[in-house]
Amino acid sequence: MFDDTGTTGGWPAANGQSTRRSFLGGLGATVGLGALTGSGRAQPTGASSPDGTVYYVARIGDLELPGRKRGWNRSENGNGNHNGANNGEHARGRLTDAEYLVLEGQTGTIAFTTDGTAEEAFQYAFDELSGSGGTVVASGDTFEFGGPATAGDGTALVGSGGTRFVVAGASGESGHDLLRVRGDGATVANVEFDANGTQTDNHAIQADDCDGLVIANNRTVDGFQMAISFSRCRNVRVVGNEVLDPNWYGITARAADDERDLRRSENVLVAQNYVAGVTYNNIATYNVSNFAVSGNVVEDGGHSLIACSPAQQGAIVGNVCRDLEEYAPDPGGEAGIEIEYKETHVREEIAGTDRARSYDITISGNQVDNCPVGILARTVPADPEDESTRETERPHSFTVTGNSINGAGAAGIRIRSGAAGVVATNTVRDSATPLEVDETYAVDIQEGLNATRA
Repeated sequence: MFDDTGTTGGWPAANGQSTRRSFLGGLGATVGLGALTGSGRAQPTGASSPDGTVYYVARIGDLELPGRKRGWNRSENGNGNHNGANNGEHARGRLTDAEYLVLEGQTGTIAFTTDGTAEEAFQYAFDELSGSGGTVVASGDTFEFGGPATAGDGTALVGSGGTRFVVAGASGESGHDLLRVRGDGATVANVEFDANGTQTDNHAIQADDCDGLVIANNRTVDGFQMAISFSRCRNVRVVGNEVLDPNWYGITARAADDERDLRRSENVLVAQNYVAGVTYNNIATYNVSNFAVSGNVVEDGGHSLIACSPAQQGAIVGNVCRDLEEYAPDPGGEAGIEIEYKETHVREEIAGTDRARSYDITISGNQVDNCPVGILARTVPADPEDESTRETERPHSFTVTGNSINGAGAAGIRIRSGAAGVVATNTVRDSATPLEVDETYAVDIQEGLNATRA
């Protein structure tokens, strides 16, 4: 409940600096990004503290601000009046039948209200930050989105605990994005994204052409064609998220629209996430270079649980991959971890270049359980009869060491095509074929000190 000073249940008065700083500092610690500064910008621990603006967004239903009559309208100088002159459907400060409310963080004054859907309120706050950047703090409420909201440069969107964004107004399985990020230095943290059963044409978060992107400690549930998607991005951190039951992909460098799909990203960290219940890949770092996939737990997928198709100069280290049940597998089957060239994943602008192939990838220290194949390297031509591509476009210069593989029914480690690779010091248990190297399409594969046990 809001009072005349801008205080809400669980929120500080916006014009009380010490309380406000304590609140933002605690919130920053909660989302794992270090403290939020006094100005409300998300900063890594030890970073400097630039100026920035804060907006708070809340759902208020048909409640009123105590002491103010319904229909109260704030004039541009911040003073209330009751003249009823404001007839705009989404006018600044209008409270009559308001569903969503935006407060200015520095003053606690009402900046915007709407009786529409939540993206209108968030878009207002994002647009107000478009010049200088800042933070939008969402209250611990359920926000119904009739379409996507788009955040720009320097914007941090942070939930307050219990913050939930829900797809609304969709028809059948086709949905819409909830949040789009189209700017540098953006952060999305501590929000639950609910697809409300929609399965196609949407993402929980879709980031495109961003530099310095952080997506941390969010949760996605009940659908989305692709839950967390980034394309054409640089310096990306996707950390500590929980992704449950998306349709095609969990965390991915793919996108649900052709313009952004399979565009290259670089300097990417995907770490400490939990991803489960996926038709295709749980984590799909496609067309990514200089990357690390580390410390994730992935299970219950239909294609390889962690897949590079293609990717270059990266490390897949210390992940737990388990319980893959194949759905329409590609030749060679599906695996806990996969590096590949797949012709249908290569856009015209990189076809025939080194960027179309997977190379310089380290796969080490992973635990893989109950997958048809434990670890897989392969080439998948668009034409299944095109065997020559398995020689010309095979993954190369990869290292597979120190992994533990259990219950791989088809093969523990399968090198279906590849060149100049090392497969050593792995342990494979309960697999009829612990190590399989295709002598026709795999060359210069160094093997040694692999241990097997029935």
